[in-house]
Amino acid sequence: MVKAVVADTTTDGKRTTLSPSLKMMAAERETTIAAIIHEWIQEHLEKESEQVAHVSEYDVESLFIDRLESIGYRFVEMANYDDVLANFRERLTEFNARKLVEAKGVAALSDAEFGRVMIHVDNKSVYESAKILRDKYVLALDNGKTVYLDFFSSDTDRNIYQVTHQVTMDKEHKDDVAYKNRYDVTILINGLPVVQVELKRPGVEINEAINQINRYRKFSFKGLFRYLQLFVVSNSVQTKYFCNENEMGGGSYNPILKSLVFFWTDDKNRRINKLDEFTADFLRRSTITEMLDKYMVIKTTEPVLMVMRPYQIYAVKAAKRRVLESNQNGYVFACTGSGKTLTSFKLAQLLRDEPRVDKVIFLIDRKDLDDQTVDEYNSFEKGCVDGSDSTAVLVKQLGQADRGLIVTTIQKMANAVKGKRYERLMDSYRDKKVVFIIDECHRSQFGKMHGDIERHFRNANYIGFTGTPIFEANKGKDGRTTADVFYSGSKLDSCLHRYMIKDAIADGNVLRFSVEYQRTIFAKQVSASGIDPERLGDPEYCRRHNLDLDALYHDDERIRVVASDIFEHHEQHVHPQGKDVYTALFAVDSIQTLGKYYDAFRKLNEAHPDDERYRVAAIFTYQANEDMDEGGDEHSQELLARCMADYNGMFGTAFDLDSFDAYRKDIAKRMKQKELPQVDILLVVNMMLTGFDAKPLNTLYLDKNLIWHTLVQAYSRTNRVDKATKQFGQIVSYRDIKKAQDDALRLFSGDGDPNEYLLESYEYYVNQWMNQEVQLRKAAPTVDDAGRLQSEEDIRKFVVAFRAMSGTLATLKTFGKFDWADLSVVLDDEEYEGYKSWYLYYHDEARKKDPKVPVPVDVDFDVELVRTDRINVMYILSLLKSAHEGGKSEEERARDIDLVMREIERSDNDALRAKKDIMEAFIRTRFYDLPDGIDVQQAYEQFERESLQAEIESFAYDNGIETQDILDIFSEYTFGGSVSEEDIRKRLASYRMGLLKITRMTNAIKEFVISAYGRYKAEGE
Repeated sequence: MVKAVVADTTTDGKRTTLSPSLKMMAAERETTIAAIIHEWIQEHLEKESEQVAHVSEYDVESLFIDRLESIGYRFVEMANYDDVLANFRERLTEFNARKLVEAKGVAALSDAEFGRVMIHVDNKSVYESAKILRDKYVLALDNGKTVYLDFFSSDTDRNIYQVTHQVTMDKEHKDDVAYKNRYDVTILINGLPVVQVELKRPGVEINEAINQINRYRKFSFKGLFRYLQLFVVSNSVQTKYFCNENEMGGGSYNPILKSLVFFWTDDKNRRINKLDEFTADFLRRSTITEMLDKYMVIKTTEPVLMVMRPYQIYAVKAAKRRVLESNQNGYVFACTGSGKTLTSFKLAQLLRDEPRVDKVIFLIDRKDLDDQTVDEYNSFEKGCVDGSDSTAVLVKQLGQADRGLIVTTIQKMANAVKGKRYERLMDSYRDKKVVFIIDECHRSQFGKMHGDIERHFRNANYIGFTGTPIFEANKGKDGRTTADVFYSGSKLDSCLHRYMIKDAIADGNVLRFSVEYQRTIFAKQVSASGIDPERLGDPEYCRRHNLDLDALYHDDERIRVVASDIFEHHEQHVHPQGKDVYTALFAVDSIQTLGKYYDAFRKLNEAHPDDERYRVAAIFTYQANEDMDEGGDEHSQELLARCMADYNGMFGTAFDLDSFDAYRKDIAKRMKQKELPQVDILLVVNMMLTGFDAKPLNTLYLDKNLIWHTLVQAYSRTNRVDKATKQFGQIVSYRDIKKAQDDALRLFSGDGDPNEYLLESYEYYVNQWMNQEVQLRKAAPTVDDAGRLQSEEDIRKFVVAFRAMSGTLATLKTFGKFDWADLSVVLDDEEYEGYKSWYLYYHDEARKKDPKVPVPVDVDFDVELVRTDRINVMYILSLLKSAHEGGKSEEERARDIDLVMREIERSDNDALRAKKDIMEAFIRTRFYDLPDGIDVQQAYEQFERESLQAEIESFAYDNGIETQDILDIFSEYTFGGSVSEEDIRKRLASYRMGLLKITRMTNAIKEFVISAYGRYKAEGE
C-alpha cells in the first residue's frame, strides 16, 4: 500500500502504519507528507475504473488513519465497547487531572466515582448527550468534596484527540444493541466518540455510507456512541459531512435526510472532495474543535442538533473580522433559501458574547419578517430575543443592561432616534459599539430612515444579508448599489462573502426550477400586421410596435381559460407522486385581477364534487382611499372582506379586517402545513413573494411581469429543499417573461448560464428515459428476469438502473404535456409497474435483512420517487365492497376478485404491502362466505382481529409463554408507542428460564410485537 511510495513503511498485521521515522518527519513537515499522500491518491485512486475498483475499503481506511496520526491524533486499538468505556475513564481522568489532584491528591477516579459519572452520561438521548458534552458536571468525590468535570474544551491544546477503528458493538458488551455492527473509523475527544467516519471504496455510491450510518444509528449506536456529533462519509474521491439527529419521541429511530448531508468547501465555494484534502482541512484538530464549539446549534425549543454549512461559517467569520478587526461595514450575498437566518443568528450570537460589542440589533423592514425572525432566533436559543412591538418597547429594551438580542423594524428604530421623549437614552448610544444586522438588505438599506439611523449611531457597524443585491443593472432611482450603501471608505470589498444560486443548486441546498410558459395571447388577437407571435411577451417589442396588451391580459375569457388550465393540471404539480401534497402561490398583477381569478376559481370549485375541490384563499393589502374605476367595481376592502368570510367558512375561523395580521399568520401556517387542512392555492399580488419561507410550497403560478430581484425572490419561494418527492421548484407562467428571467438569473449568479438553474425540456427527459431503458434491460432484460437475480451485485445494478428511470418519470409527470405514449416506445406503463414491483420487493427484503435474498444492505432505493400510495387498504376494501354487491354473476365476481388480487400485488402503499398476506387470506377463506348486506369493511376488521389473536396465541404456545402476557405487552406497545425490555424481563421472571434465555426471549417478544403491530395497525396510524 503506502509501501509503494515510502520504503520504510511497515505493517503490524492489523493495518498499514507509517514508520516512526516517517511519523517524525510528518510531525515536522506536515505539508510534505500531505503532498506524498496526495500524490499516492492521485496515482492509485484515479486510474481507469476497472483498476480503481480493486482499491479496497481496508486500503482507504489505513491511509486515512495514517493521515490523522500525522496531524496529531493518537491511534488507540479498541476491540469492543468495554475498551471504549475503559478508554473514556482514562482520558476523562487525564483531561481533568489538575482538578482531581487539587481535590483528592491523585488524578484518578474510584469505581464508585466513575459509576456516578456514568449515571450522568449514559443512556441519554443524542440531544441530551450533546448538551452534556458541552456542560460541566459536579462530581461528588468519595472524600466528600466536589469537583467540576469538563468533557470538552474550546482549547485545542487542552483536548485529547484519538482515533480508533473497527470497534465492534454487540449484545455481549452492550445489552441494548439490536444487531452486531463493526464501525470503520471513530474519532474521540477526551475519550468520547464525537466523529464517526464510514468509508467506501472508490466507485461505490456515497449514499450507501449514509444508509449504513442510519442503520448503525437505529441498531447499535448506544451508550457513549450517543455522543457522536458529526459523521463523515467518503469513497476517497467524494466526501461529505453531516450532523447527528436526535431520536423521535419515545426513543424511536429518526433517519437522517440526504438533504442534510453537506460537501465541505473553501471560502470561495470550491468543493473539497478528496478524502486526503478534506482531512487536512476539516479534520484538523483546530477546525473540528471550532466546529463543535462554535458552528453547531443545539436548538432549545425542540430537540434538534444542527451543523452549519461551509458558506455559512465563512460568512460568519468574514463578518466578525470586519466588525472587530476593521471596524467597518459589509454585506453577505447568500442565495435566497440557503439559510441566511441561521447564519445571521450565529453571527449575532458570537458578537453578543464579544466584550467589545455593546449591543446587537437585528434590523428588518417588514412585520411578517419581524415575526418570522423572532420565532426562528428563539428556536435556536430559547428566549434570546424579544421582538419589540412598539418604539417605546424598543427603547425600554435598549435601556436594559442584559446582552440579549433585539429584533426590530427599521421604522421603529428611525422613530426612536428622532423622538424627543427618547433623546436621553438614545444619546447614550451615540458612541457605543452597536452592530446592526440587516436582513433582506436589498429592501431596507435605502431611504431616509436608514440615513437617520446611520447618523445617530456614530460608532456602529452594519452587516447586511441578501440573496438579491442591488447592482448597477437593477438599481433604482436612488442610484446606489448594495456595495455603495455598505461602503466604509476603504479598499475592502463591501461584499464579505458570496454564495450564489449556482453554488446553492450545485450543493443541493436549494432546488432548480422547472419553468413552463403557457401562451395565452396570440397574434390573431392583435389588430396589427407584421407581428411576431413569439415576441408578444416582450415589453420592449410591444412598445416599439405600439401594442398595448393590457386589455387582452385582463379579458374575462382569458382569465377563465387560465383558471381552468390551473385547475386541470394542479394535481400533477402539487401531488407529483400521489403521496406528498404541496402548496402553491398564484401571483397576479393587481387586486382587480386577483378578484377576477378568485371568482373564476369559485365557479370551477362549484362545478366539482366536494372531494375534487381546491382550497383557494387570497391575501393582499389595500389603500383605504383608493380610486374607484367607473362602473361601480368592487372596492379592494370589500373584496378582502369577502375573501376572509369565505376563508372563515372553509376553515372554521373568525377573521375580519381588524384581525388582518392574525389572518396572515394563519394563512402562513397552512401554506407551511403547520395547520390542517392546508391552503392549496393562495392568490397574491405582492405579499408572500419575498421573505416568506415554506418548504411545502413547490409551485408558483404567474400572471404578472417580474424583473430582476423581484423575479428571483418570487421564484425562490418554490425551491426550498424538502422531501425527496420535491425535486424542483415549479414555475408556470402565463406571461412570456423568459428574457427577464434569463437576465435576472444571469445577474444573480455572477454572469453564469441561466439554463444551469432550470430543468431541461420535456423532450430532453423523454430522450433520457430512452437511454436509461437500455441500462435497465442490461440489468434485467424482462420483468421476469428482474425477479430471478441471484447475486448482490446484480440486484444492485437493477436497483440503480430502475431508480434512475423512476426519477426521470417523476420529472416527466410534472409537465403539462406528459403522455405515457411518448415513453411506451421502449417501456410502457404496465411493464414499468412490473419492474417496480420487483424493485419494491428488493427494498422490502433489504429492510427485513432476509439472508435468503442477497440484497445489498445499504443500497440507496430512494423509494419516495416510486411510491404513489393510490392503491391503499381503503381502496382495496372499496373494490371488495363492489365485488360483493348483489346481482353479480359468478363470472363477474371472479373477474372483480382477480382485479383485486392484481391490485394488491402491484400496490406500493406501505400499509397495504404489510397487510398483503392478511388481505389475501381474508379473500380466500372468508370473503366468498359473507352473507348479503354485510359491511365488508367491518367483516375484514373482524378477520384482522381474529388473525392477530391467533398469531399471538401461536407465538405464545411455541415459546411456552402465557397468551395474556403477550397480549398485555402488545397492548402497551399499541397505546404507548414503545415496548420496555425491562417490563418484558419482569414478566418473564416468573418463568423458569436462565439469564441467557430470558435475554433471547425478551428480544424475540419485542421483535414479534413490533412486527405484528406493523402488519395489523390501522392504516394511517
